[in-house]
Amino acid sequence: MILLVLCLFYLLTISGEPTDAKTLRNVGICYGRLGDNLPSFSESIQLIKSMNASGVKIYDANPDLLHLLSDSELRVSIMVPNGDIRRIASNQSLADEWVERHVIPFHPRTRIESILVGNEILSDSTEQGKQVWHALVPAMERISSSLKTRGGRSARGIRVGTPLAMDMVVSTFPPSSGAFRSDVRDSVMAPLLNFLNRTGSHFFLDVYTYFPWSSDPSHIDLDYALLVEQENVNYTDPESGLTYTNLLDQMLDSVYFAMGKLGYHRVKLAIAETGWPNGDGGDVFGANSFNAGTYNRNVIKRVTSDPPIGTPARPGEAITSYLFALYDENQKPGPDVERHWGMLSPSGSPHYVLDLTGDLYRPEIPLDP
Repeated sequence: MILLVLCLFYLLTISGEPTDAKTLRNVGICYGRLGDNLPSFSESIQLIKSMNASGVKIYDANPDLLHLLSDSELRVSIMVPNGDIRRIASNQSLADEWVERHVIPFHPRTRIESILVGNEILSDSTEQGKQVWHALVPAMERISSSLKTRGGRSARGIRVGTPLAMDMVVSTFPPSSGAFRSDVRDSVMAPLLNFLNRTGSHFFLDVYTYFPWSSDPSHIDLDYALLVEQENVNYTDPESGLTYTNLLDQMLDSVYFAMGKLGYHRVKLAIAETGWPNGDGGDVFGANSFNAGTYNRNVIKRVTSDPPIGTPARPGEAITSYLFALYDENQKPGPDVERHWGMLSPSGSPHYVLDLTGDLYRPEIPLDP
């Protein structure tokens, strides 16, 4: 089955060789592994390569995976678990140990491009979660210091960041009203932006147009959420005067405006996760392979555009992006929709036609799972 799928992706992407490295650089794949029926690590890496992804984001620093990713062109994003943040924040030796164990043995043969410290930690508002909030930037500082002192010259170019969900902003409508939550604005976001600005790292954002659309479909046009641009579907921000033709730009710009209100106008965004649920195996409103394929293709078209499109607030700025996710993951917690975001089924077969290079777009007819 995996061999057949590899052949199918070969046909869908014209050839296994990238046609334009500059065009390919911005689209990666999130490789989550919360499933008990997924292909092996080696099969999964071959699938990712066959899809002409330019990078892969994993949610840990699994040594077997990092070894399999060596000597490839894939840029790799690894992650420090949420549970390690407080310990690393208070102990430089633990940060050194983490880098020595998870980076030095692999980089640069494995092209580790970024280390993400934690995953959406500001979404946890419990008392224990809040303790992690305040340890975030100190942990990032220590990991960054370890890269400089222990990782050698090549490791100094690895970016240190943290992926945050859109719940860190108070409002995305209109985009110019975007502001960080009062409980994190000064204590977390200001020092985080100072770190990102000083180190040249990116603000990593998990952004999903599906959720605001599905919670308010009577006021948000489906095409606007799917990035299907139409002349009569747009919105002009009354404060900034900027016109929006899709919901993704609106959400991204709300973060740019929030950063600007803290005095940071040059920190770049990177999309750490975005996607649309395929609805396989469930009856979830708006979640189907047609919509998922449409959304992901339109994201690819935008982020691989040469010259870069950017957003209305940051025109012409390239945005490195990772699509979520490689597979449907049957062990993800939460409602059923959370388990059906894969571009591929657990068998490795595609839910829809997708060309990560941005060069080839078939008619928008989903494949049978």
